Amino acid sequence: MANHGLEDVTESSKNVGPKNLIEAGPVGRWRYTGFYGCPERGRRRESWGILRELAARSSMPWCVIGDFNDMMCSTEKRGGRDQPSSLLRGFSVTVLECGLKDLGYIGEKYTWEKSRGKYNWVQERLDRGLANQGWCQLFPLAEVKVLEVATSDHLPLFLQINKQVYRPKEKRFRFENVWLREKECMQVVKNGWEEAGDRSLLEKIEFCGVKLQEWGGGLSNEYKKQSLELRTRLRKLRSRRDVQGVQLYNEVRWKYLNLLEKQEIYWKQRSKNFWLREGDRNTRFFHNYASTRRKNNLLQRIQNHDGEWKDTPGEIQEVIERYFTQLFSSTNMNGSLSGRDTVKQVSDEDNIELVKDVTEVEVKEAVFSMHPDKSPRPDELNPAFFQSF
Repeated sequence: MANHGLEDVTESSKNVGPKNLIEAGPVGRWRYTGFYGCPERGRRRESWGILRELAARSSMPWCVIGDFNDMMCSTEKRGGRDQPSSLLRGFSVTVLECGLKDLGYIGEKYTWEKSRGKYNWVQERLDRGLANQGWCQLFPLAEVKVLEVATSDHLPLFLQINKQVYRPKEKRFRFENVWLREKECMQVVKNGWEEAGDRSLLEKIEFCGVKLQEWGGGLSNEYKKQSLELRTRLRKLRSRRDVQGVQLYNEVRWKYLNLLEKQEIYWKQRSKNFWLREGDRNTRFFHNYASTRRKNNLLQRIQNHDGEWKDTPGEIQEVIERYFTQLFSSTNMNGSLSGRDTVKQVSDEDNIELVKDVTEVEVKEAVFSMHPDKSPRPDELNPAFFQSF
């Protein structure tokens, strides 16, 4: 299977990832294959042969998604030379013989393009989702969405099996590093500092946090809205081949890339991953890392001193508070310290240095030596905030 990217998963698994979309439980076991067809025309028969071989392995409900480097009809290509009818017929017959059918698509029709805006501009539908009858009966509402992306010549596919219901979470304030990318952020802090007047230093800092929350609390939702709007505009402009359309596409693409950078910063902060830098285009990695970290930090139940399991938020908090209260309380203390021999460990010279007033330089060195994404203060203002303001 040289030059073929292939992932065939046939075992039930609780770990659902980009390559093994296996779902156990009420629907039972099913099979997923990630497929990459051979790009050379002279070797397409090898790809078709592999697809037939995979179909013969099992009669389980089966779904195949990927870049097949093949098309099923002439209307799936725009621009360039016509696709040879032998290739169209060969791929269509193979899909039919394997008992598969096209799952269709929602979004842009053409998933691959070359030489955008030039006289030899070509668009093709090379990426698709296929499934057999058993899989379609398991997931009758499944759909394949073609997503918009500005960083590849292929558009990604998203298989939505069932709609998920998310429980709303209690929101709390935290300083978002992505706010530093907004021009208004600096002015919000300045205005908050001046409006705080003669309050104490800590009160003024806290007041700035309140103003930041009022200003930026809804920005994450605004980013989602902008992302949807920009992807919609890219989808509409993608099919335009006139000069103005190509120019508008490039402008919208630049805005979308800038928004992706902001989303990368947003998820990197939540991932608590310090060894990858911003700009590495690892938004998906940060998102997965943050999701895993959130699951690992989720405390569902706790065992108290008597061996009883507590699972409600109030009971869990009570067990934790009681444990640390006892841990840091003095017990079984006998005798006194007054009669013990003491040894002087700090010299007079060292003591003079220790009792000196802290200088501004020392504070700045300490603050700027911290990683911007390290844990915030109780008021949720992190090192990035103090390094920037």
